Formats: sequence, structure tokens, C-alpha cells
Amino acid sequence: MKEKITALYLFVKTFPDRMYPFRREIEGRVVRGRAAYEQAVAEAWEKYGPHHLGFKLTFYRETFHFCGAVVFIVCTTLISQYFLDSERALYVLMGGAIVALFAQEFYYHPKYYAQPTIKGVSDWLTWVVPMIVYLFLFR
Repeated sequence: MKEKITALYLFVKTFPDRMYPFRREIEGRVVRGRAAYEQAVAEAWEKYGPHHLGFKLTFYRETFHFCGAVVFIVCTTLISQYFLDSERALYVLMGGAIVALFAQEFYYHPKYYAQPTIKGVSDWLTWVVPMIVYLFLFR
């Protein structure tokens, strides 16, 4: 079971890598997707230092985080209304997600992926701000 959860996590985590739309030339071949993304990351690390992606790649990654937050908001709203029939469930689900994202961005990713704190802050805010805006403005 743990292997399946890990595989699912890695699938979701690397989704932006596989979807990278910009082309790169690697060894005389034009590539897109994961190979192009990995080349762009390698170039960014060479230019800005390890684990620093620069503005363009950070914006690209954060766009996926924002879209993920919107999908999560829609799913939790549907789950809380149609399956749990409870307004309170929405707050519990989103609160749990905010805590889990905090643990992921400030404990798990720095420990296992050497993620810089500034990237954790950026990722966490990109996920959490849409949730908080939704809860306070639309509920």
C-alpha cells in the first residue's frame, strides 16, 4: 500500500515536469516534456545555484500549484456538500490540507529534497491563499 501511495505522490509531484511545453535541444535532438524540463532545471541550477529555479521555472511550477489548489477547492466543496452533507466538513478538509501542506513544504521537502525555505513559503502560499480567499469570500 505504501508503494502505491508513494507512486501516486511522485506521479502528481512530477506532473509539471512531464507537461513542460517548451522545447530544448539535447545532444542535437529537440525534446519537450520531462527531458526538456530537467535540462531547464540543470541550466537554472548552474546559473542560480542548487535548488534555485529562477523566475520563469518558479512561475511555471507555481502555476501548477495554483491550478492544483483550485482543483482541490472544487473537490472538497463537492465532497463536503454531496457526500458528507456538511458545511463544517469543508472547513475540516481544507484545514487538514493546510496543515498537511505546511508539513510537506517545511519539513518533508526540505529534509528529503533539500528544498530552500523561500520555495516552501512560495509553494505553501500558492496553495493556501486561494483556499483562504474561497473560505472567507465565497462561504
